[in-house]
Amino acid sequence: MLLNEMESTVLKAKKAAFSSTDILVNRQAMLDLLTRFRASYPIVLKEAEQIKKEREDILAKAEEYANKTMDAAEEHARKLISESEITRRATEEAESMREEAKNNYIKMDYEARSLAFNILDGVEKQYNEGLKLIADRKRRLVEG
Repeated sequence: MLLNEMESTVLKAKKAAFSSTDILVNRQAMLDLLTRFRASYPIVLKEAEQIKKEREDILAKAEEYANKTMDAAEEHARKLISESEITRRATEEAESMREEAKNNYIKMDYEARSLAFNILDGVEKQYNEGLKLIADRKRRLVEG
């Protein structure tokens, strides 16, 4: 604002006689403006320092927020990867268990069929022996 007043004073000043570049200004008015400018200069510097500090604070907070966001994203990614790994392992384990169950079924089916075959084979032998015994008794009856 003070610079604008100084500029306005210079622009409104009358030209000096016999010069195209020199002007006449009120000495006291310009000195007053310069004194006011010097007096306000520390305030302006303090305001600039405050603005700079606020800027640095904002940048630090933004960086902290960005770091927290990146850390959270990395943790989330690690969690997803871990969950993916857990899912992969669970799938592999389930496949292994399914294969083992299939093999156990085949083995138990074979054993059950073998047992049934052996039982039926034993029954067939006993049946055939029984038939032979019946045929032998019938023959003895006929031979008499």
